[in-house]
Amino acid sequence: MFNKTTNLPVYLGYLIVISLFTVTINNSFFYDTIFYGSKLPDFFYRTNFSLNLPDSLDAGYFPTFGMYIALVWKVLGRDLISSHLAMLPFILGIVWQLDRLSRKFIPPETSGLALLLILIDPTLLSQMTLVSPDVLLIFFFLLGLNSILENKQILISIAVLFLFLTHMRGMTVSLCLLLIDLYVNISFSNSIKKVIVDLLKRTKIYLPAFLIFLVFSYYHYTMKGWILFHDNSLWAELFQRVGFKRMIFNIGIVGWRIVDFGRIGIWIVFFILVFRFRLEILRSKRTLLLVLLFSIMLLLLSGNIIWAKNLLAHRYLLPVYLCFSLLCVNILFNNPIDPKLKKYLISAWVIILISGNFWVYPDKIDKGWDSTLAHLPYFSIRKQALDYLDKQGINFESVQSFFPNTAVIDDIDLNHDMRSFPDFNDSCDYVFYSNAFNVKDEYYHLIKNNYNTIKRFKRGMLHIDICKKK
Repeated sequence: MFNKTTNLPVYLGYLIVISLFTVTINNSFFYDTIFYGSKLPDFFYRTNFSLNLPDSLDAGYFPTFGMYIALVWKVLGRDLISSHLAMLPFILGIVWQLDRLSRKFIPPETSGLALLLILIDPTLLSQMTLVSPDVLLIFFFLLGLNSILENKQILISIAVLFLFLTHMRGMTVSLCLLLIDLYVNISFSNSIKKVIVDLLKRTKIYLPAFLIFLVFSYYHYTMKGWILFHDNSLWAELFQRVGFKRMIFNIGIVGWRIVDFGRIGIWIVFFILVFRFRLEILRSKRTLLLVLLFSIMLLLLSGNIIWAKNLLAHRYLLPVYLCFSLLCVNILFNNPIDPKLKKYLISAWVIILISGNFWVYPDKIDKGWDSTLAHLPYFSIRKQALDYLDKQGINFESVQSFFPNTAVIDDIDLNHDMRSFPDFNDSCDYVFYSNAFNVKDEYYHLIKNNYNTIKRFKRGMLHIDICKKK
């Protein structure tokens, strides 16, 4: 039954994401969203959705997200507000799907609170402020998971289809959903013949996505001679295979990502609960299902990135974070816990997780700025820095900078300003530097030793320095 009191946390969840959306609706593109949300859509916008992508824009899979943003531009205009508005249905959809998911595992009187605890993940909220394909990926992942638990086959098929069309990682997420689907909806205690028949019937759900992938891959191969990526791709360096030692290092990085930005608080709560209840928590079928879900997500998603040189962004593991949070709230709200201890655990969860938005490492340690709300001040101080350069009459060609600030300004701001900063190689008079750029150590030392900061713009944990050669 609908209850206003128990649904107040749900309203608060919607209020949080709508408020964040409202205050960031004019924000520029940032990090990889410059490619996915601006450069790629701009090609479709200018060419009326030609699929003949140049290699510099071709990620090797169906560019659904770029086409979607371009379509919104055709209707609402090519600007930042239209781009963010394109995200709004999926942002609200994530809250809706998380609410539905929480209600399946948590008692009605606390499911809204459980939703809030899952929703306030810094990486999830940060991605919701950006024009990011990961927002779509998370929505369709949650839609697929809810549909599997309800055995709604058409919705499962739709969710998996769009996961395939949204990103390569969506294919891995789809495989995770397939394994959960088989566990939930196939009875392996039946005869072998019955199990085989049921499995064959189940394939029709996933067949449309797989067929579209095969057709597009064949089309792409006939056009380009390669699929997914090639040796001269912009992403080729990211996909370089690593040796055993580096793979172990990458496993450590994955572990860091899982506890980073305040998520260590959720793990503290989890270990306290495990210590309190031990194996008792595994008597619940719902808990066992969530343990399996988290394990599958962790193994497949992390296994899909640890073999490569640089595929370790925080946002790549978003489904893992959400599954673990769901597992923890399930244990927290479905077991007899002293009310005072429960309040302490919930408070620790909230305080530590929110504090993750203020975790800033020293400049020489790379940080996932697009995965924490700490990045939000960047847009205003970047504008101040650009205005300063213009007022001082400093030509942009004499100012070197770093990714993501070396993109054409129009690609970042959609303002028809075609200027850009050259990539840093220590050969110009000026440097536009920010701790948000995660520069190489050698470049960091070059700037410190060879340049003086003539103007600093600072807000929150972020700063931008305009530096001049000594």
